[in-house]
Amino acid sequence: MRSTSGLHIVRRKRAEGDRWYVYSKRGGTLILQVDGERPEVTPALLQKARAAHKAVGADNLSGIIAEYRASPQYGAKAPATKADYSQRLDQIDAKFGRVPIHLIPKLRGEVITWRDEMADTPCAADRCVGMLVTVLEWAVDRETIDRNPLLKISKLHKANRADLIWEPHHWEAVKDAPGYVRRVLVLGSLTGLRIGDLLRLAWEDLQPGYIALSTRKTGGEAIIPLHPELARFLTGPGLGEVLRDSRGRPWSMEGWKSAWGRAQPEGFDRHVHDLRGTFATRLMAAGFTDTEIALVMGWKAERIAAIRMRYVDRSRVARALAERFAM
Repeated sequence: MRSTSGLHIVRRKRAEGDRWYVYSKRGGTLILQVDGERPEVTPALLQKARAAHKAVGADNLSGIIAEYRASPQYGAKAPATKADYSQRLDQIDAKFGRVPIHLIPKLRGEVITWRDEMADTPCAADRCVGMLVTVLEWAVDRETIDRNPLLKISKLHKANRADLIWEPHHWEAVKDAPGYVRRVLVLGSLTGLRIGDLLRLAWEDLQPGYIALSTRKTGGEAIIPLHPELARFLTGPGLGEVLRDSRGRPWSMEGWKSAWGRAQPEGFDRHVHDLRGTFATRLMAAGFTDTEIALVMGWKAERIAAIRMRYVDRSRVARALAERFAM
């Protein structure tokens, strides 16, 4: 079993109970053997792993990855982020782990070739390269390598969804989706929360006049104005998570992805994440300035202005023209 720390933890069942073996990495050195409960990943255990890498002369990219996994920067990431990072790090380690440190500055061409081999999944390819860029930048800061050869590698995935919102025909397309799915979509458009934060929004996060929620991605606090539409939606009070699945249980991310995958119309050209832009248009209609909306959303004011120009101002002009022709 591979943990997000990079350690390889193996359980062996015995008549007298479980025995656990902890290796510095998959195929690495055994650093701990213990009976009973699964061992916890502690700083001392990570230090043993680092020492094991050094003892076998891990002067290669695999060693750098192990050091990064044991670093405070990696340890401070949210569990979901570490799980995603760990998957990418495993892929990188398997592909380039044996590359000696002195050859890392010449790795750019091979990494680009590897990226292109994954062109059928461009987002995943870009995330792998981005993860490697992060690790090498970390290594540069610690003077393990002199320079990062992967800076400014272009991305395969070019889609720009910065100013996309859900328009009326998108809502019409999902009108027959189950109520528990539509409730997630509507609340997303009313709060602008990322889906991970949206699914764990609890009644206890409601304050007089606003919602205050600690976000998973940044760890900061999201402050959502309790505008009239949102206040009408949140007709509680209740206890625990606001949104529930078909069985009345709090959503898991896997459960939501499965439910949305079944409910999403064929050829649908909007993502759940695009509901954030939809929320921005609601704030515009409520009279918020671009600067104020940028503060609420954590976006740049230029991005808000692009949404306003594309949807809100266009709508105003169209209505004004319609009224003029009707005179």
